[in-house]
Parts: sequence; structure tokens; C-alpha cells
Amino acid sequence: MASVTRWQMPTRALVALVLVLAVALAAAVIAEIASSGVRSLPAPVSAIAPQPLGNGLSRYFPRSGRAGVGVSYRFELYTHCGLDWPLAMDFDGSFWDPLGPASDGYGNPPAGYGNPFDQGTITLISPTRTQYRSSTGLVMQWRRHPGSQISPGCS
Repeated sequence: MASVTRWQMPTRALVALVLVLAVALAAAVIAEIASSGVRSLPAPVSAIAPQPLGNGLSRYFPRSGRAGVGVSYRFELYTHCGLDWPLAMDFDGSFWDPLGPASDGYGNPPAGYGNPFDQGTITLISPTRTQYRSSTGLVMQWRRHPGSQISPGCS
């Protein structure tokens, strides 16, 4: 028999109670981390290939799955051809237009972004606005682009 203050409790019951409480605490910690942390992007919902239009132009279609407002996701931003190239920002079923400098003037990303990719986080802050935080801490908002985009290829 183990004595816990003034209670008399069998040792096996005390061990079982401690294990149950430890499992409950671990589950609560895991649930809190999962609900407040950065999540993986939703799975893509489309696989439509770009459609060549001639003259070096193609029509691009978004492929991304739907995201939740206020949820932060890990995001790999394709920056090599500038932030306004259609495939740079495909998120929440849409392309997005940057509300800030889109390139360095030579088709590369602005200073402070990785090239050819930047690993950051993205958060849908309203139905028409999203915010991207770069790996270096730069923050830029983006406006939802309606529909597909027509653009030259990127190499």
C-alpha cells in the first residue's frame, strides 16, 4: 500500500492513475501544438497544364486546394521569375497579385527573398487578401487574382 497524504491507495491503482494523467497531458499538449502551429498546405485539387496560346504565351490555371482564414501554412514561394509570375503564388484555389515590389527589375525577386525559392509561411487574412512571411522575416500582402493568368514561360 502506498500512502498519498492521508489516503490509502493500492500501489497499482496509483501507478495506473499517474499513467492516465500523463497520457491525458500529452494528448492536450499535442492538440495545442497542432491547433496553434503552422500547418502543411491543403492538397492540390487540379492538375490542368498550362495551355499554349502562341507568341510564347500560355494560360495558367491555379491548382491549389482551399485554405482556412486565419490559419498559417508552410509555403514554398517560387521567386525566380519575380513575385508576379503566375506560378509564384498559387494558394487557396487562386493566383495572387503582390501588393509591393514584385521583382528587382530584372525578373528576379526583390532583395530579401530566396532565389529560386523562398521558404516561408502564408496566412489567408480575408477572402481577398493573404499575407506571406518570408524566411528572412519580410512580410507582404497579396490580392486575390480572379481566374487564370496569361504569361510567358519562365526559365
